[in-house]
Amino acid sequence: MRRPRLMLLGAVAFGLVGGAVPSGGHAQEMPCTTEIRTLCADVQPGGGRILQCLKNNEAKLSMACAQRVHDLQEAVRGPLGVCRDDWVTHCYHPYASTARQEMIQCLQANQTVVSAACQKALKEEGATRRRQPRGPMP
Repeated sequence: MRRPRLMLLGAVAFGLVGGAVPSGGHAQEMPCTTEIRTLCADVQPGGGRILQCLKNNEAKLSMACAQRVHDLQEAVRGPLGVCRDDWVTHCYHPYASTARQEMIQCLQANQTVVSAACQKALKEEGATRRRQPRGPMP
C-alpha cells in the first residue's frame, strides 16, 4: 500500500516542477518547489522518487513543504488510495487542495471518467459518511 502512495506523491511533486512552476516570485507560493529544485534536482520524477528524496531530506524541508507532504499522505489513506491516479489525472494542479473532502468532491464531480475501482471507493466513502453520527445523540 505504501508504494502507490509514493507514486501519487511523486506525480504531485512532478506537477510542481514539470512545467507547472511559474517563473518569478510565484514559485514560493507552492510548497516544496524550492526543496525539489535544490534537494532533489538530480532525481528523475516518477515512481515516487521525488517524494522519497523529500523524505530523505525531511529535516531540511520548510514547514509548508513538510505539511504538504503530510496532507497528501493523509488525503489518500485507506480505500481512497485506489483513486490516486484518477485524482492526479482529473483533479491535480499545483494549487489543488489536499483537504480530503475537497479531493473527494473533485473525484465525485468527475465520477463518470474515474476508474471503476475509484467509483466503488467513492460509494463506500459516501456510505461510511452516512453511517457516522453527525452530532450528540438525543
